[in-house]
Amino acid sequence: MSLKACIYDLDGVITDTAKYHYHSWKWVGSQLDYTLTEKQNMKLKGVGRKESLDKILKWSGARISEAEKQNLLVQKNHMYLEFIDKMTPEEAFPGFREFNKLAKAQGIKVAIGSSSRNAIRIIDKLDLVLAFHAIVDGGMTENSKPEPDIFLLAAEKLQCEPSECLVIEDSQAGLTAAKKAGMKSVLYGDDKGIKGAHMQMNSWADADLEKFKSLFS
Repeated sequence: MSLKACIYDLDGVITDTAKYHYHSWKWVGSQLDYTLTEKQNMKLKGVGRKESLDKILKWSGARISEAEKQNLLVQKNHMYLEFIDKMTPEEAFPGFREFNKLAKAQGIKVAIGSSSRNAIRIIDKLDLVLAFHAIVDGGMTENSKPEPDIFLLAAEKLQCEPSECLVIEDSQAGLTAAKKAGMKSVLYGDDKGIKGAHMQMNSWADADLEKFKSLFS
């Protein structure tokens, strides 16, 4: 078996939108008379929008109607999009474009596998729309991470077997999804508390395509 495809998470792997999510979710918390911490926000990484709200409601102990939930989700997303629409191509992490071009030059297919329903919008702001063979976001599957649906759909779009795919993720939910999908994984970032990756890299400067290929030999 050989490496045929790289599937990247978006938020926290290609660019940092966590700060925008935090500002938006913190506002949601304030509507529930609750202060969301940065540590709690980290637990929302890779988790879908509805699931994230459910976690905040559990932490806060607040009880609201389904209509109120939907209203908060709409307002949260509107606030988040205001931040997104101000993004520039320079907000892509250094070294990502170079690695992605190298992978493609060596015949490896590349895709986005993101829980974000705004993935295409973000990619457009980063001027990366044409950089991938496929893009899968949270609006394209029934289940979000930690279920494997997003990664399995990406593999299908790339016409690759799951066992031929490498997932690059920064969240526990994403690594769990990759494992359920039967894919190898690399943890992006220096978080020592996230488990399940076959390899870890702190930044794109550490990305070594030959080492990634060795996971499949």
